[in-house]
Amino acid sequence: MRDRWRRTLDLTVVLMLSALFTAALLYATLEVPRFLNSILIKVYPDWGLHFEMEKMRETIELLRPFGYAAFISVIALIIAGFVLGRTKISTFASLGLYLPVFGHFALSMFLLAGIGVLRALWLPILDISPNLLRLGDIVYTLYIASAPLIEFIMRLSGATPSFIDVGTTFSIMVMLMGLVIFFLGTVTWFYGKVRGYRIIDFWIYSLSRHPQYLGFILWSYGLLILAMVTPSPRGGYMAPPSLLWLISTLTAVGSALHEENQLIKSYGEEYLKYRGRVSFMMPLPEGLKRLLTAPVRLLLGKEMPERGREIALVLTLYGLILISPSIPLILT
Repeated sequence: MRDRWRRTLDLTVVLMLSALFTAALLYATLEVPRFLNSILIKVYPDWGLHFEMEKMRETIELLRPFGYAAFISVIALIIAGFVLGRTKISTFASLGLYLPVFGHFALSMFLLAGIGVLRALWLPILDISPNLLRLGDIVYTLYIASAPLIEFIMRLSGATPSFIDVGTTFSIMVMLMGLVIFFLGTVTWFYGKVRGYRIIDFWIYSLSRHPQYLGFILWSYGLLILAMVTPSPRGGYMAPPSLLWLISTLTAVGSALHEENQLIKSYGEEYLKYRGRVSFMMPLPEGLKRLLTAPVRLLLGKEMPERGREIALVLTLYGLILISPSIPLILT
């Protein structure tokens, strides 16, 4: 009885902390970029307001070497993390590649104004073609499919939602969900380690083997949708970086797959049994799960990649499959 009450108390504390942490992170996601922009705009003004083309060119040329160096460093870290088996390095590096998305909220006519200066990291891509950022546009499918339902629910409440209203509501919901899952995963993991569990298989880990990665993916997806629906000043439009979100997500998936292989080496059959009964990222119908993993079976002849080279092949295959529908966009 005492142990049951202890577990109930532990779960209550976890849920309360989760709510506080989630609210704080969501607030930070929305407000910290505005604060940083108010500071950085004094250093990197919006030269586009008065069409100061020479100033814009000077700023771009000044930042281009730093942008190229940062881009090469980030890509090198992503690759090195997988090669060395330190995939968390790859995940953090891919996050760095994606974070300049906050520049979309600067609401400036010059792409490097204010917090938009982070987009200097993307200059190697933009110098080739800004449309390259759209190579991952297939990822908007989930939002496009969900938007009518969200609009319908909003209309039931008496609102007359615009495209921006629907997108903002969707993005905040997804970011909130991602932050909750991330925090629950983190707290569950720490609690399990403190209590001496060999394999964390309770609470949220009974539904997802990698809740932290799932939470990150959802949070970053909500951020992508928010960037997509945020209005841009005239002349300041830049396509949201769906390709970079896709790269970041595939990197996170690769990190999770690598961690699984390490856990199998450490715990053997015990972890294999856990893997057999709990979903990789989120619970899915068996038919949909088999459809999504079909490329793995076709490529490797088995359900999951087991070595670093196999993980790299699988990620490359899925990346090519996902960007192929968007290739016509950059050819037009």
